[in-house]
Amino acid sequence: MNELFQSRERVLANAVRLITIALLTAVLASCAQSPKRASQTPSSSTDQAVITPANKSDSLTAEQWLERARQQTNAASQQMMLVEASFAYQNQGDYQRSAALLSQLDTQTMRPSDKRLYALALARWYHHNGEWQSVIEQLKPMLNQFTDRQLKRTALLLIADAHQQLQQFWQALSYLDEAYQTDRDMNIQSLWSVARQVPSEQLPAQRPTRTSLAGWWRLIEGTHGATSAADFKRSLEQWLNAYSQHYAHVFVSDFLANNEFRSVKEVAVLLPLSGNYRLQGEAVRDGIIASAAKLNDIHIRFYDTEAQDLTAIQNRLLSEHPQAIVGPLLKKNVNAWIQQPMIGVTQVYLNQPELPDNTILPSGHVTFALDSETEAAQAAEYIANTKELNSIVFAAKSSAGTKMVNAFTQSWSAEQREVEPSWYTSTEEMQSAVEHALGVAASADRIRGVKIAAGKIIVDAQERSRGDVDAIYIAGNLEQARLLKPFIDVNLSPFAPPADVFANSAIHRVANQQGDNDLRGIVFTEAPILVPNQRPFPINTWLQLHRNADLNDARLVAMGHDSMLVLEQIDSLQWMRGKSVSGMTGRLSIHLNNIHRQMTWAKLTPSEVKLIKP
Repeated sequence: MNELFQSRERVLANAVRLITIALLTAVLASCAQSPKRASQTPSSSTDQAVITPANKSDSLTAEQWLERARQQTNAASQQMMLVEASFAYQNQGDYQRSAALLSQLDTQTMRPSDKRLYALALARWYHHNGEWQSVIEQLKPMLNQFTDRQLKRTALLLIADAHQQLQQFWQALSYLDEAYQTDRDMNIQSLWSVARQVPSEQLPAQRPTRTSLAGWWRLIEGTHGATSAADFKRSLEQWLNAYSQHYAHVFVSDFLANNEFRSVKEVAVLLPLSGNYRLQGEAVRDGIIASAAKLNDIHIRFYDTEAQDLTAIQNRLLSEHPQAIVGPLLKKNVNAWIQQPMIGVTQVYLNQPELPDNTILPSGHVTFALDSETEAAQAAEYIANTKELNSIVFAAKSSAGTKMVNAFTQSWSAEQREVEPSWYTSTEEMQSAVEHALGVAASADRIRGVKIAAGKIIVDAQERSRGDVDAIYIAGNLEQARLLKPFIDVNLSPFAPPADVFANSAIHRVANQQGDNDLRGIVFTEAPILVPNQRPFPINTWLQLHRNADLNDARLVAMGHDSMLVLEQIDSLQWMRGKSVSGMTGRLSIHLNNIHRQMTWAKLTPSEVKLIKP
């Protein structure tokens, strides 16, 4: 009797397994008809065919693995073959079918080795889908359980790339370094491209115990700590002596051999020191002089670009042989100068040139601009990391407004959330733009429809704004913000979650340095030098001496100061993208020949400008 029951149980179990396989086949067939995702994460170097212990000898298709699973009577073996089928689908580029299959598997009946393969297959799906944190959470607990060298390398590459996508560069480097220990055929250029992006704040306080990772730590830490060309060179030489067998040796030795590491002693500065832009030129000049006063044995010559022809200035420089050039400042002069740059001379352009996208600046030439697009991009990153719902950007339909909206949108990293531009072409359109963007106009239309349908019945209703917006960015100047802010305040429903309003430094002027009741609550980006308790330079004294100057001119003082700061450390800043220096305009780094500013966050209140985030 017992044998009969056991026989029936075996038959029933086999039937359940076959039904499961049939259901999986049906699910996969339906996937073939379903639409693909609207947007897919671009493939990376981690998207490669995975060879598992089971398919090393023969590379079966996903359909062949499914057929083998149908023929199996053992549940564990069946699950293993289904995992192999999911890998086969991924190797074929069919991640949709792979995901459908993985979602139906039962980990309870899997062997430990198959659970690891299942986790790896699931992590590959998350990686393909751009769910970086899920990749890390899936693989990290079992990373040391992989016994197959190639599978562990694949897992390490996946988790490293996930950390890199999250801009956690030190964690990414540590996993890449471990992957390199399992496969010395890896392209070490990929490790260097991550290592050079590690910022100082991501470095662990203590040197790692693994020798290869300790070498990376010491190289990055030494580069960040160098404050001059001589310091930088000394740091690299000491690293070569201490880590002569490290696989990054080639990068360091090549860099030492191909760079002079000369301290800047002779600098030519090209500024408009007369004419309509004299005040702006003098502001930059004063900042340069203040910065140069901190340096030893430096000689600076100023050239007035409004009084002399650019060709004549360049001819003079060819005979005087300066080590570095700062300027020009005006965009028209930058565009003209950059057509015939001085090769072999380090140069900091004080404006963003208008160049075709494929133009490459000469080595040692960088651009520095106090542009609003940079502030909009930083705002997008900040908001995306601190807010949970969608954002609206209000902007004038103009060239400047379009550039700011594009910069904001391109830097918006939040998945499953949106940026909605709301345009206006005149001040008269501002109110309607706010009402439509916040959904108040639609709410009013609905209430009007209800009242019409109700007839003589009195309907007591109030328009409500949308509840899915918690950040508003004003991509405009002070005058535009003054007009938009009251409309935003009056149209934000008390029933909806409060929405924060953000803006750029253009809303901050001398007139509201002590606060602004009309703009109260607006959070904005600003140069550290213009935020209370963040001023290493007597900027208010400078403003008092220049009665017709405003904060835009004061920012140029900071720009002049920071141009010299960058010149002093330009070799290490260009070599190590993650390196930054603290300047008056913000935290400065160099990427693709552009000086990037990470600015301070401040908030306008009725009585003061309040520091939010340094």
